[in-house]
Order: sequence, then structure tokens, then C-alpha cells
Amino acid sequence: MKKNLVSLALASTLMLLTGTSIGGTEGETYVGAQYAVSEYNEDGISEEFEPTLWLLRVGRFFTPNLAIEGRLGSGLDDDTRSVPELGGNDGTLEIEDILGIYAIGHLNLTESASIYGVLGASKVEGTASVPSFPGLESTEDNSSISFGVGADFGIGSNVTLNIEYLRYLDDSDYDLDAVAVGAVYSF
Repeated sequence: MKKNLVSLALASTLMLLTGTSIGGTEGETYVGAQYAVSEYNEDGISEEFEPTLWLLRVGRFFTPNLAIEGRLGSGLDDDTRSVPELGGNDGTLEIEDILGIYAIGHLNLTESASIYGVLGASKVEGTASVPSFPGLESTEDNSSISFGVGADFGIGSNVTLNIEYLRYLDDSDYDLDAVAVGAVYSF
């Protein structure tokens, strides 16, 4: 995850060189997609799992700096790790789906770049299994307050690229973070 955050910072710096105007206008609607690498941590398990996922985003600006957005996503690839707590057997984590609603607050930095904060709620369904024991599998739904930050970079009159860090699940026993890149089309 630390390598992902360094990549995020480098990509953000490079993208600030674009030169088109961004920012929402009141009543503007947008759709977009993201590819994300997540990181799941749970107390009592020494390994961090990093399944990948995709997300569909649909939102509407209610002011030039505030949008309400819904997201729907699904896992792309699960992650399998050797887990000492399972006697050295492999454990696998797959994100089945993510559903959420969020308030997105934008702060324009230039005509072509903005940063934003995300606050909302997510419901995540995931499946944990031990492949060497086919019957040992558990699917759970978890919901949580979600929060994060991101940056938008305009590349055309209606197209914006984004990079984002979001904590989808935040519980005292576990958390699910994701670093994502994507694009948005506004109309």
C-alpha cells in the first residue's frame, strides 16, 4: 500500500500539468469508473489481503463544490496469502460487491485540478476461504462510515481523470482501504 501511495503522489504531481478547466456546476451529472487495489487488515491475522476491484460512479453536483455520489462495484481478482494463523495454509479473500453513497466536497486548485474529500457509507460483501479445505468458506456483509481523499485532473471539456484513497470499512477489528484510478464524464 505504501508503494501505491508514493505512486499516487507522483501521478498527482505529473497530472497537474494538464490545462483544461474542471469543477462542477450546479445540476451537472457525471458517470465514471475506477480500478482499485484494496487492502484488508483484520486483528488476529498477520497477513494483509489486496484484492482488486472495479467501481461504477454516478453523481450530481448540488453546488460547484459539493456532489452526492453513488457507487457500485465488484471484485476483479481475489488475493491468496499464506496465513500463519491457519497453520501455514493459504487464505483467500474476494470482494464480492461494494455499494455506497457519499458526499464529495471539491476544492479547485487550478482550472484543471481539484482535490476532494469523501464522506459517506458503504456496504461491502466479501468471501474468505481456505482453498485446501473446500468447506471452509465464509461470506459476510459489513457496513461502515467511509472517508477518503482524491484529486481530479481535467483532460478535456467533459472528461476528468482521478486518483483516490478511500477507507470503505472502518471497524475496531478490521478495515478495508483502496487506492483507485479512474475517469469521469460530465454532462
